[in-house]
Amino acid sequence: MSSSEAIAVQEVAQESAPKQRYHRLEVAAVIEETHDSKSVVFSIPEEVREQFEYLPGQFLTLKVPYEGKQLTRCYSLASSPHVDPEHKVTIKRVDGGRISNWINDGVKAGDLIEVMPPAGLFHLTSKTPPGDIVLFGGGSGITPVFSILKSALKTTDRKVKLIYANRDDQSVIFKDEMKAIAAENIDRLEVVHILDSVHGFLTQPMVKQLVEGHENGEYFICGPGPFMDTVESSLIGLGEPRERIHTERFVSPPDPDQAEAAAKEAKAAAEGSITTQFVAELDGEVHEVAYEKGDTLLQAMQKVDLDAPASCEEGMCGACMCMVESGETQLGLNEVLSEAELEEGWTLACQSRPLSNDVKVKFPD
Repeated sequence: MSSSEAIAVQEVAQESAPKQRYHRLEVAAVIEETHDSKSVVFSIPEEVREQFEYLPGQFLTLKVPYEGKQLTRCYSLASSPHVDPEHKVTIKRVDGGRISNWINDGVKAGDLIEVMPPAGLFHLTSKTPPGDIVLFGGGSGITPVFSILKSALKTTDRKVKLIYANRDDQSVIFKDEMKAIAAENIDRLEVVHILDSVHGFLTQPMVKQLVEGHENGEYFICGPGPFMDTVESSLIGLGEPRERIHTERFVSPPDPDQAEAAAKEAKAAAEGSITTQFVAELDGEVHEVAYEKGDTLLQAMQKVDLDAPASCEEGMCGACMCMVESGETQLGLNEVLSEAELEEGWTLACQSRPLSNDVKVKFPD
């Protein structure tokens, strides 16, 4: 079986997977990566292993108890489905972060955590175009990028270049593993470290220089907002097609009051909705979905057992992204979509409500 066929088979398996729900997984190991980041390795029981198949770059949604509440967070898989035997997520400690600190301080091997099967649109697939793969990772944004790097080297013949930005050398996650992989793939992999303490912040001229010779490449970007904005705007300025530029934004959960206010505002706007049904295209099939006032697009689809992609259902992960092809919708909390994506017509099904009777949305294949 060719490498592209292997990925294609995996995609088909994911498409036929049953409706997602949380599963209690055992922590197989906790690995200290740096002074402020740890990796959590999960043991996947055989009976749900098929549901936990994933594409390089996707994420897991964790649900953990915190001060009497159940909080959800999405963490990218740093492991590769083609290289690593188990699923590994890496969590960097965030100042004031409830779950990142909870995990870094207390999670240990043998603990049980509720985890939803993998999701996400930021990934390497058999449909990606030929050409070099250029990866930009900033800080903990290395996690999905590293999964793509390992998978690309294993399943394709494409050359890979990684540009990895950090505060200093002590902040570099996966340093030893990265060195070993680079040594094994000296003819195909180039790793460039950009350290704030040495080189300063990444700039547009630096990006231009770093991607020289990789025209018609495919770009994957993940990291802090300013870092991503610099890279993305630089690539667009160089004339790189948007469809070859893939981004994944890590966002902190919104303040509860902010989230509640956004939800109320969206519901209030939808009070005047005249929608009784809308059209949703999912997996190439077109469905007419009955609509009850106040529901989100996702809630309406779930009521009629349409298995639309979703994960956090809080407007933070982007798993439920869909394109509004016609009609008017109202988007509530949005911590994922950029202004450019909103202008293109993307919305979040978990936060969007239809306002007109001619709404049609399409989910990515």
